[in-house]
Amino acid sequence: MRHHQASIESCPQKTPAIASIRSSIVCGTDFSEAAMQAVEVAAAFAMRLGEPLVLVHAVNDQSQENLPGELRDSLSIFARAQLHEEEERMRAMEVQMTSVIRAGAPETVLLEEATAHHARLLVMAAAKRRRFSQLLLGDVAELVAETAHRPTLVVRDSDPLLRWARGERRLRVFVAADFSAPSDAALRWVSWLQHTGECDVAATYLTPHLAPIPDAGLIPADVVEDILLRSVRIQERHFGQHVREMLGRSRVRVRFDSDWGRSDAHLIQLAGAERADVIVVGTHSRKGWQRIGHHSVSRGVLHYAPMNVVCVPAPATGLSEKFPK
Repeated sequence: MRHHQASIESCPQKTPAIASIRSSIVCGTDFSEAAMQAVEVAAAFAMRLGEPLVLVHAVNDQSQENLPGELRDSLSIFARAQLHEEEERMRAMEVQMTSVIRAGAPETVLLEEATAHHARLLVMAAAKRRRFSQLLLGDVAELVAETAHRPTLVVRDSDPLLRWARGERRLRVFVAADFSAPSDAALRWVSWLQHTGECDVAATYLTPHLAPIPDAGLIPADVVEDILLRSVRIQERHFGQHVREMLGRSRVRVRFDSDWGRSDAHLIQLAGAERADVIVVGTHSRKGWQRIGHHSVSRGVLHYAPMNVVCVPAPATGLSEKFPK
């Protein structure tokens, strides 16, 4: 199926200097109400950054292969009509936009278009209802967010993101971090977000839970426990310094909490207590069979968090020094 493209006049904003390879904001849509909200968020990011929006719709040919030809043609006409309506909506918002409609598995099409259009950010709506297969394998948004080599925003509540993009409020950001490469990628993305708009950041490190230590007779248990506690305190001090070096001190709070075993659930609970608008987590971008047998914190957060989630791969592609002016 050929690409369908529509050029729309650039928004009358002051646009920052553009690199030789121009970045974009890529957004997947299935024309649902949730997807329409995600498109609005993607458009708001595009306008704030002065970058084009690429709207992508994938026609899942496998799910339609047993349908009669006339019905497939009708669905194709409907998809193009819906895409045209979105183009008109974006034109009213004065967003520079390109639309793409392609046959293929949605996650494959989105990942390929994100690469082709040098996506700075990939935006998708979270699934409202889950089929049994999605409970086992994850929905399209989760699959894309966990495997993309670009930062991916999964939208569950568009209102705080839109109001932040319009400069009406600060964004409450909760970032889960430690000393890993995915964590540093997440912190770098939050730093970029701070330059994009005003944020209140809570950077959280889950320290290992120390179980009671039996006295083995060689070294008293209280001595061992004291050594372990000192080690944890040293880690906390270095973590705080590391976060402040990357994010600064203004409107940034570093917090520590004892990990009680299920990190994803614990982080979601803490983010809820912070009234966070978005959780930012790093990911290893494992694909296919690599995902099996690995407990993924990002996967659990994507699956269960009630708020917006950003997954940032390590190393993250699409970040640069370019910030809106």
